[in-house]
Amino acid sequence: MANPIKEEFLVRALKKFYDLKVQKLEFLGRNDNLAYKINATGKKYLLKLHLGNTTKALISSELKWLLALNNDTELTVQVPIYNSKGELVSVIKNLEHESYYFTLQRWIDGKHIQGQPTEKEIYGLANLMATLHNHSSEWIVPRKFTRPIYDGSNVDNSIKQLKVLLKEKVINAEDYNALLNVSDKLKVVIKEQHINKDTWGIIHSDLHESNYILRDGVAFAIDFSCCGFGFYLFDIAETFLHLSQENQKIFIRYYSERRDLQEDYKIVLESFFLWQIIRNLSFLSKNKDEYGYLEQEIPYVVKKFCSHFLSNKRFLFN
Repeated sequence: MANPIKEEFLVRALKKFYDLKVQKLEFLGRNDNLAYKINATGKKYLLKLHLGNTTKALISSELKWLLALNNDTELTVQVPIYNSKGELVSVIKNLEHESYYFTLQRWIDGKHIQGQPTEKEIYGLANLMATLHNHSSEWIVPRKFTRPIYDGSNVDNSIKQLKVLLKEKVINAEDYNALLNVSDKLKVVIKEQHINKDTWGIIHSDLHESNYILRDGVAFAIDFSCCGFGFYLFDIAETFLHLSQENQKIFIRYYSERRDLQEDYKIVLESFFLWQIIRNLSFLSKNKDEYGYLEQEIPYVVKKFCSHFLSNKRFLFN
């Protein structure tokens, strides 16, 4: 699908809504949004063109949390910029008069994690996540704050999406049924959790290696577009997908210096680890270009993780 808004329209909109004279507009990629790096009058910005089934309230709520983090903590975040109307979200139309939301945020320089992080870097990641969670546990959510909820329905939606792979013969019935059985067990675990300010709040939900930025040994979190209400352990589970077992233990050691973990966190974290895997597989299944990868990856996941989980055998912290 072609970009719905021509770049020259974006340049004009940035001048109109933010009084920015764009010197360079660099397309970064397409996910749920189109992302651009903007160079204007000696400063750098992140421009997001929001696609799909979204609302102004949903986008504004994400940006309100970023503003709160900027005001209440020492974290450096991609601070949103208000437009000339004093709003966080702007509207642009294409030649077909279709309307799209777009936002502007401060740019953060740095590099993505390459391979396994060093212990110093893991300390930074754990400290960053603990700060996010500490803030979330005390933050008074504003009225009309609208973000997704990560609960059992999220598992259901992921499994429903993965059924497409069965119809397309990317995976076999045995592997799909294994994922289905895992999802049923996950929903039981989710339902058993106690929801309180120590376990549940606003989370990033997508803290994988591409959403961490490192600069001079300091860690930054970017792309809060999937933030929502969920379990803090769900955040940790996503980061765990990209850490070795030894580094997972180091992460927990540093994180627990800032925040207490629930007594059964190991068992719950294993469950949420699989939840994040299923969620990520579901996301990839929307792109047919990923079918070849999924055809190889899903049998591996079933054998290495699902079979252990369904047999009550530990696969993390063992």
